[in-house]
Formats: sequence, structure tokens, C-alpha cells
Amino acid sequence: MPISRELVLLIVKYLIDSPEFYFPFSIHNQYFDEDEESYNIEFCLEDYQDIKENKEYTKFILSENLQNLHLETIELMSKGFIEKIINKNAIDKISQLALEYRKEWKEELWESEKIEEYGFNEFIGGKVEAYEECLEILK
Repeated sequence: MPISRELVLLIVKYLIDSPEFYFPFSIHNQYFDEDEESYNIEFCLEDYQDIKENKEYTKFILSENLQNLHLETIELMSKGFIEKIINKNAIDKISQLALEYRKEWKEELWESEKIEEYGFNEFIGGKVEAYEECLEILK
């Protein structure tokens, strides 16, 4: 999967600072051909500096490297899949609520002099805005 230069620098820096962390992926610099030595990014200070200093290195890909799965790696991957499922359910539910409240909200009541109608409509409008902002955050 393609990843940004900024993300590559973040990952490599993290892995340099956390040598005990097993990262089950490889990063490839698409500036080079596959058969060139610099195609594969090493998680070391030298490669980090090369990427940081050379602004031409802008195209990278992340690929799986699952030869040695550690327990922590399996747990992290499991959490990622579970989070995806939970977020999908949350997004569906919040979308549904936003649509329901959007149908109840009435623009013509903006200037209503009936305080209860006006107040309830403002309350509904606030819920719509809150649910829509939640969707933006989750997406």
C-alpha cells in the first residue's frame, strides 16, 4: 500500500527508538528499482537521514513481512480489525441518527415566536450538528 514520506519518517524513527518493537512490514522506496539496494528501507539512522534529506524520495510502499509473528503483533492486528468493525458499526449508527434528526429539524422554525417550538427545534438542530461532527471525526 502506498504511504507518505512523512509516515515513513515517523515509522523509521519510531523503530530506531524502539528496537524491541517488531514491525511486521517492509517499506520500499519507489524512487529506486526493485533490484537496487536502496529500494528496501532499513530501519536505521542512515536510511532515516537519507530519506529526510532527499526531498525527491516521495513514493513509498508498505508491504507485509509476516515471517515472524510475535504475540504483540497478533494482538495489535486483532485490535485493528476489531476497531474497524466497531467503527463501521458506530459510523452506521451515527449516520442513521443524523439522518433521523435532520428530517425532524425544520428550517422554517428558525424565526418562530413560539418559544417551545423554537427551543425544541434548536435542540434537534444541535443534535444533528453533533452527530455530523462525530461522523467527520470517525471518518
